[in-house]
Amino acid sequence: MPSGRQRGAIIRRGERYSIKYRMDSGKQKWESGFATKALAQARLNEVLSELGEGDYIEPKSTTFEEFAEQWLGSRVSIRGSTLSAYRSLGRQWLVPFFGKQKVSDIQLSDVQNLVTDLSGKVASKTLKNCLTLLRVMLVGKKGASALKCGFIRSDPTRGVELPSKNSKLIVPLSPEKVWQLIDAAAEIGELGYNLVYMDAFTGLRRNEILALQFQDIDWLNREVSITKAVSKRPAQDGVHKWEWVIGPPKSPKSIRRVALPETVLQMLSARRRTRPDQEAFVFSKSDAGFLDPDYFNAYLFSPVAKRAQFAEVRFHDLRHFFASMLIAQGESPKYICDQLGHSSVQVTFDTYGHLFPQAREEAAAKFQKAMLAGRKKAFGSSLVAKPAETANHKVRKDRTN
Repeated sequence: MPSGRQRGAIIRRGERYSIKYRMDSGKQKWESGFATKALAQARLNEVLSELGEGDYIEPKSTTFEEFAEQWLGSRVSIRGSTLSAYRSLGRQWLVPFFGKQKVSDIQLSDVQNLVTDLSGKVASKTLKNCLTLLRVMLVGKKGASALKCGFIRSDPTRGVELPSKNSKLIVPLSPEKVWQLIDAAAEIGELGYNLVYMDAFTGLRRNEILALQFQDIDWLNREVSITKAVSKRPAQDGVHKWEWVIGPPKSPKSIRRVALPETVLQMLSARRRTRPDQEAFVFSKSDAGFLDPDYFNAYLFSPVAKRAQFAEVRFHDLRHFFASMLIAQGESPKYICDQLGHSSVQVTFDTYGHLFPQAREEAAAKFQKAMLAGRKKAFGSSLVAKPAETANHKVRKDRTN
């Protein structure tokens, strides 16, 4: 068997190492791109073992660029907006880095080099998204991953080290700034004003508020049901690359009922009188359909922010403002989580935990109160001796001595 006769070699090429070995057919095979001799030796040992046991599968020669295009084109079960983000990350960061490198040659060292290269160029969230996408493409459970297609045998992203995360704390808008935005929107036009006003009081995501129909409003219970959102998908007309459609919201937990204050109900009622169709979209220029999110950004909200002299403010900042106001008025984290449509309370704390400064103090005070009550109940005295009692006890002890 080949196990007894099989030989291989490690060759250094510049700063990298390659291995060569001979397959059972007699064909000589090269694999390159190893950052260290130890990594090359480990791979050579793996190959020789597979050859000896008859489990060897010859790596395919597809480049990462070719594979990325195939993988993205084959995904049919993911949301259009997600696919759009995948294409953007791949085109901007992954494909330029790996270039013409064969998928089968990608090693942990290559992935670590990607992380090192991007850590000084992009935000930590973008870097994490790039690594997540790469892992999904290479070894993901869904879709035709590189592992499933036989391009690789193991996960080259396992063990990669990310730089320490420096989270940027959210600084919510003040009520004064939000009213400046609302006033600026009122000066520009009714549609933008209505959108800004409602979002300041509900914290809906942009694509949720644009998908609202009058049938989603529960006038009696003063609530609005969030069951859908505007989302992106590959265009079907053969002309455009993407198109906006009505689809499910961001996640199952995004389906929720959000409370509506009286002033918001009055505003919605006024809009309802101009649109008798129950299925009409609440925020549209006509009964034809919903607002395109790109149009909304460029021609509705951006002018409002500039008029208010807050050019850096995004529509999503109104969502952060809404969350901060719920926190400030003492609403429970669970209620805030439900109103925002977060997947868990932990997400709420991870995003807005720094806005709960009183929570730690209140928790400590409650804990101390409970402990003192327990001590008194058990022993009939407080946990901490009174200063006067301590002093008197010391005097009596001195006199005794």
